[in-house]
Amino acid sequence: MADLQELFLQLSPRLSVRVDTKTASGQWQHRYVERPLPNRPPRQPYALYLSSAFGRTRRYRWLCFDLDDKRGDVGPDLATLLRWLEEAGLTYVIAASGSAGGRHVWVAAQTLLDAPLVESIAVAAAKRLPTLDYGLLKSRTGAVRPIGAPHRNGGRSELLSPASPRRAADLLTPASCGNPTEAFCRLLLIIDAVPAAVDIRPTVAGRDVVGEIIDDHGPRLSGTPRTALDRDTMALLTRRPPADRVSEVCASLLTKLALRRWSQPMVARLLEDRRYREGGLLHLCTAPGVGPLRVLLDPEAVSTKFRRQWARCVAYAAKLPVPQEALEHTENLGEVVAQVEALQAAADACPERWATQSGPADRATLDLVCLLALRSGTTVLSLDVRRAALATGYGRSTMHRALGRLRLDQWLADASDAGPAGTYELLPVTASHPAFFLSAGGGTQRNLPPGGTPRGTLLSRLETQLASGQADLFSHGRATTHHSGGLGHHAGRVYQQLALHADLALSLTELCQRSGYAPRTVAKHLGRMRDLMVATRAVMTIHHECPTCQVAPGDRCRTAAGAAVRRRGAEQHAARQNLAAERSSAPYYRARPGSLVAAAKALGCFGRTAGRARRYAVEIELYRWWQQEEQWMRAPKAGIRTGVQTHPEQAALVLTTLARQPRRRYPRTADGRGDHAAARDRVERRIATA
Repeated sequence: MADLQELFLQLSPRLSVRVDTKTASGQWQHRYVERPLPNRPPRQPYALYLSSAFGRTRRYRWLCFDLDDKRGDVGPDLATLLRWLEEAGLTYVIAASGSAGGRHVWVAAQTLLDAPLVESIAVAAAKRLPTLDYGLLKSRTGAVRPIGAPHRNGGRSELLSPASPRRAADLLTPASCGNPTEAFCRLLLIIDAVPAAVDIRPTVAGRDVVGEIIDDHGPRLSGTPRTALDRDTMALLTRRPPADRVSEVCASLLTKLALRRWSQPMVARLLEDRRYREGGLLHLCTAPGVGPLRVLLDPEAVSTKFRRQWARCVAYAAKLPVPQEALEHTENLGEVVAQVEALQAAADACPERWATQSGPADRATLDLVCLLALRSGTTVLSLDVRRAALATGYGRSTMHRALGRLRLDQWLADASDAGPAGTYELLPVTASHPAFFLSAGGGTQRNLPPGGTPRGTLLSRLETQLASGQADLFSHGRATTHHSGGLGHHAGRVYQQLALHADLALSLTELCQRSGYAPRTVAKHLGRMRDLMVATRAVMTIHHECPTCQVAPGDRCRTAAGAAVRRRGAEQHAARQNLAAERSSAPYYRARPGSLVAAAKALGCFGRTAGRARRYAVEIELYRWWQQEEQWMRAPKAGIRTGVQTHPEQAALVLTTLARQPRRRYPRTADGRGDHAAARDRVERRIATA
């Protein structure tokens, strides 16, 4: 690694580096200052400039794509970026940035690259790679820690691919990297050929999430606009505001319109009406004058002021707690909520159905479909087995069989689907539903809960149930040569009941009634969870109410006059003491959610969900690659290698004299068949997991 650091220093485009500074206590504070270029690699964290320091005429020697794990999952973005680089014919070096999961992809250039080209590549890639930190490729002070440089939190930037430092040095040297300027132009065309996702910035507001979207129509909140204004908003829009509240009324009005999902052009049309210009939008059309008088602005100044104020109000509205009626809902959202509530009530009424060998997987699948229905506002959903497996903690084959069993039991039904994923429809609960026969046959004597449960409560409950079953600790039981065994999904269902009722302890009898298992089975799972400190026993001998004086749990008993009982040996009434003795004989149990990860590590099953996610990412990428190969094999070959190549969804035609974009060929065996094993190896190398 020292040789690579010295190589970076020798090829540095500037005669200075940026080094980290320490606080008074000796901790690195992540505040870099500029220092002269040293002869030897510094021992403290330092960063190397990517470009020369000549403004817009600056030139780049390297491109470093910084994929930050704080922005999301790095794996898919890394695979996409490497696919682009290979299609453009560029060589690259992959390094671990030093933080957990972050990646640096270094690409050297034979000749120095102009800043406009590099900035165009950075902006285009950032629109399609959410985890890319593209600021260092646009800023004059953009600097990156080279391979081998120390990290402020410990560790160093480590070389991942290629494994040989000598080969990495050749790829980082301009004379031997083999990356001409034309290849970077080709990379820009390849990136622009992919449709960019809408720039959305999600903001958490209470239990719901709203997003701020930046598109061609300016900033706005995600959702369907509601043009019908309520009485208060219409009053703000049409009435002339007081002289001392002109800006306040305008800000309130714009915020209300933003919460109703209006776009910038919709509000701009209001400025064309004189009533509104002299009403709530007066602040946008005028400037403060002498006293109550205001000065009219020219149209260009009005447009500039409006865009600035609208962006501020949209950003503020995205951070507000969103009311239920302001969310993006479909017209039949109330019917969807009622149907999901009825399905959950019917499922809870027959716990024995979910206590069978395949019951936990079936209930987790049903809960996932109900959760997606609540979030989307529709009962017809497209759900592939891999996405369902990662959301529930099961395997893709288990999810496939669970969906089939739910269809046979009339919880789900097939729907028409033209895409690669299966489409299913939630069926309403009827009198012929199996849940009613099970509950009527003596499985449970409980009454169904009353209707009218809020959507937020149902969302919270379903998310808690799925999160409990998704933990690595409750993965499939017996240990084999391929994986370490967890407690199993049946233990996860018992823990699920403890997590759902975290505000109170549950007895063994209550756990049996809610889960559908026999007392011996529940006691076995509780014993194993107690050994791992995932569940704890709570004997209710102190916190209980008093039947005599009706005091709350935890308070002292009181006499008839209202004074607290303080006599020695008689701090409680006899009825309260008898109640404590009765409850002390029955053990109660509580969940300890913070110990799930530690227990999984102690049992040796930590990381199973992450490993499954990596395998599924490889399978999805391999399937997509083979689909592209089949599409190419079926396409007509006459004349395909001549002329300008365009993407079907490309908005503008770009004229270029570059050669046709190279196709990433699928590996083949000696007889010409697809070599899927070799293709899988290539995909796994591109993902480059540490």
